[in-house]
Amino acid sequence: MKIRLIAIAVFLSVATIAFVVRLVQIQIINDKIYYEDKTQKRSLEEAKYGRILDRNGMVLWDKLHVNGEPEPQKWKEIHYHGHLEGLSAILNGVVSSKIRELRGQRAVLVKTVKSQRGAPIDEIVRIPSIEGKDVYLSIDLRIQEIVENVIREYVPRFNASGASVLVMDPRNGQILAMTSFNPDRNRYESIVHSFEPGSIFKPITAIIALENGVDPNKQINGENGQWKVTKNANEKIIKDIRSGKSFNMQEAMTVSSNIAFGKYVIEEIGYDKFFYGVKNFAINENPGFPLRVSHKGFNYVQYSRTQATQGFGQSLDLTSLDMAKAVSSIANGGVLYNPKLVLEYGADSSATERDSVRRVISTTESTRILRNMLKSVVDSGGTAANIKSRYDFFEFAGKTGTAQTIDSVGRYKVGTYNSSFIGFERATDPHFVCLVTMHNTKSGGSTAAGPVFQKIMEQIYLHPELSPAAFAREYASADSLCSDVSFIGHTRIAALDRAKGMRCNIRFDDESITGSVVAQTIKRDETGEYLQLSLREHQRNTGRMPDVRGLALRDAMGMLEHISNVVYDGVGKVYEQFPEPGESADRKSIVHIKLREI
Repeated sequence: MKIRLIAIAVFLSVATIAFVVRLVQIQIINDKIYYEDKTQKRSLEEAKYGRILDRNGMVLWDKLHVNGEPEPQKWKEIHYHGHLEGLSAILNGVVSSKIRELRGQRAVLVKTVKSQRGAPIDEIVRIPSIEGKDVYLSIDLRIQEIVENVIREYVPRFNASGASVLVMDPRNGQILAMTSFNPDRNRYESIVHSFEPGSIFKPITAIIALENGVDPNKQINGENGQWKVTKNANEKIIKDIRSGKSFNMQEAMTVSSNIAFGKYVIEEIGYDKFFYGVKNFAINENPGFPLRVSHKGFNYVQYSRTQATQGFGQSLDLTSLDMAKAVSSIANGGVLYNPKLVLEYGADSSATERDSVRRVISTTESTRILRNMLKSVVDSGGTAANIKSRYDFFEFAGKTGTAQTIDSVGRYKVGTYNSSFIGFERATDPHFVCLVTMHNTKSGGSTAAGPVFQKIMEQIYLHPELSPAAFAREYASADSLCSDVSFIGHTRIAALDRAKGMRCNIRFDDESITGSVVAQTIKRDETGEYLQLSLREHQRNTGRMPDVRGLALRDAMGMLEHISNVVYDGVGKVYEQFPEPGESADRKSIVHIKLREI
């Protein structure tokens, strides 16, 4: 019995020692290998991205899997309006910015492998992904399309290297259209580049003068067109193209006198008050703006002549954001708004979302005086008289700028300019502030940039879906045009019945086509204006390709909203499509459409 107990004890001791040895091997020796294997098999899976949409819900950008493959290299970015170079560059900047909601949260997968001697392990620990959310921009695709079409027309006309344009709603600071061109690299980029503004800066000097009690009626000595600030014999002379004996503030603005605005800084305001007056407009300050903003800064200078030149927009460095928000405060009655590109609260907030900084102009009377000054620039005798609209509704108000470009060693080039115009479409109740800069031109701001501003504003107002109600009431009578009436979705009979009841002049683009209205366009012939309606058979989600020939891109994309991959070339209206109408086309199909001016 005793021997048996000893044997059992020995056996249990050996078993315990073996168990401890095995446990040490697993826990200490093999654990490192196990941990390393576990770490090596860690992988990430991208979450589904959100989309980028304009203020009206039009999809601008998406990122999709190709053939359903989950690997990151299988992701494909889609620019639904790739022919708009400026927009594509801006979208790239938004995508690369730190908008966490757009990217979502990646899934983490940890897969263990077989240990060296143990049983196989095949478990997956997964941290689930969070899908990205849609991001709405303040951009209006229709205005962006107008801007870039006008740029394509005018850049070669003036032999410019490119053009930068910004259209802002002065009532909330929202950016409605935007391009940022880098003349050094000769391409559109997502970076907002700074530039020397030249004379378009004079309205800011004028408002600072008014805020500091300068009498706008006071006569400023024009020095007969030549002025030495310090009377130093070696000092470079400040010249005016239009010389004069004296100017009040409106006259100085109208003829764009450099001498007068230099004297406002040196003799009337004082440089310290001028400097802090400029800083009050939050120059070079754009908190929360998603794109990179490149600028050298607005710096305090000591030399009197340089102080004077800052008064008319030289020797300082601003961006289009700086200029647009400052002039918007003049347009809206004195409130400074931060430029807004991303709508934090989605499409429902597009008309109201704003981010005010402070009131920068103390009285609406000062803004009224400035708006009238800027209107005089466009009226007869002003430097921008050539852009006065043929439509009586427009009271264009703004300022031209012709800034010499700077070479690689910091000297001004002779005969090459960044030509600009900034302004709004009405001196009273402005809806839009627009800044146009034509880069590296041989012509001044009134010649090269002013007509671009004019055409952009007129096309926005003549667009049936963009015109403010006041313009539509005055220039589009309901009994002949009914531009504010939508026939979209109506059958032919329903459209005719409604038009008859409202006395609207409508016609169909093709009498042989049936279906319902998918587009409407203002047309004109020898009898006057009428509303042209386009009918198509709606084949959404039927697995068949609709007929989009003859439609504008926006309307064609609306007909193809059930198809995820649409490729298009050209501008204008669709003249060719693949697949053909009625052929098989499901969500995964690739659709090609070609557009041209018809």
